[in-house]
Amino acid sequence: MADAPLLELITAPPSYPDGVPPDVCRQFERLALEVRNVGYERYSADAILHRIRWHERIERGNRAFRCNDHWTAPLARWFLQIHPEAKGFFELRERVDE
Repeated sequence: MADAPLLELITAPPSYPDGVPPDVCRQFERLALEVRNVGYERYSADAILHRIRWHERIERGNRAFRCNDHWTAPLARWFLQIHPEAKGFFELRERVDE
């Protein structure tokens, strides 16, 4: 039996961040878990979002795909909410609510 449980994709997240398409959320979750599973203890949420953009626009040729940079912080917070075992994986800054 393994010392630490394998990280798995969850099937029903509490809720997706406002304005972020569910497919982007699922890709973000999958990639963040993949990065953690290869041994990174900290990583850039921005890098993961840029990877999603590259995949959609370049690898898949989906020129209509739009990916807003403002999604980075909500995606990182969402991921850490649904994967509390990943605390500290992304650097979070204090939110300034308008």
